[in-house]
Amino acid sequence: MRELKQIDGIEILTVIDNYIDVFLPESAEVKRRSLWSNGQLAQPLLAEHGLCLLITAYDGDKKHSVLVDSGNTAIGCTHNLDVMGIQLDQVEALVLSHGHFDHTGSILKFYERGNLRQGTPLYLHSAAFAERGIKALSGEKFPLPQLSRESLQEQGSKIVMEDGPSVIGNGCCLLTGEVPRRSFEIGFPIGWRNEDGNIIRDDIPDDQSLVFHVKGKGLVVVLGCGHSGVVNILNYAKSLTGCDNIYMVMGGFHLTGEIFESYTSQTIDALIEMQPKMVVPTHCTGFKSTCEIARRMSDSFVLNSVGTTFRIFPASSK
Repeated sequence: MRELKQIDGIEILTVIDNYIDVFLPESAEVKRRSLWSNGQLAQPLLAEHGLCLLITAYDGDKKHSVLVDSGNTAIGCTHNLDVMGIQLDQVEALVLSHGHFDHTGSILKFYERGNLRQGTPLYLHSAAFAERGIKALSGEKFPLPQLSRESLQEQGSKIVMEDGPSVIGNGCCLLTGEVPRRSFEIGFPIGWRNEDGNIIRDDIPDDQSLVFHVKGKGLVVVLGCGHSGVVNILNYAKSLTGCDNIYMVMGGFHLTGEIFESYTSQTIDALIEMQPKMVVPTHCTGFKSTCEIARRMSDSFVLNSVGTTFRIFPASSK
């Protein structure tokens, strides 16, 4: 069990995701970006196949901000940050959920443009730098873009590799590191990875999530693609923290396509049993699975959109 500080609140801003809808409703904990700015239409944000989240944890009178992933391209995240007028100078760390291209697209650009300070640490699993790809049904192997350690270091990134769980942000944020695979979830059977010259099946061991504990609420768990399986991730978060109360789970559940949709129903069954107050499937969850989550978990489901901010605070707080 890891020592994780209980925080006074958390804000999660969606910098980039696959979807944008400027007419989605708000609630007390879900704030949408206004369609209007200074009496005219606001400059539009971009969506792309990728994910980037800016997370701020409130700890008394102090704030600790981490940036999670960086989308697919070098354009989307930087454009959206500029349009929203968001600076990253207070970001204490960049966390990479795993080494796939749709999460690493703007990392170098963040450092090049000075969005992130020189020396801002980048937390990742050692397998994030692996040569990897996808195996087609025909058997043909397609390589995926590879993250370059040398290029990151040249741009001033301080690389911190940790394969197991660790705590950052002055104890406010728990990184799961590699997640044990114990449920019905099948990993990533179409993936391959070069390990010491051998081509092996790649179940994305570098897949990691972030865990926060909000006072009076419970755990807020943030996934990248959820290659470890959202059920495995949530169970691991509970075992690491000793807290069984999942208040919110947000991120990619990787239930898109025929292979993964085969156990969408089982996944939802398990989520219903855990009784999270808020379920926010993003990015690679897939249209069919997202619709099924919305149908079966209508009281807790929230449709995400680029520019949305989630604000989770104790009832007596902000």
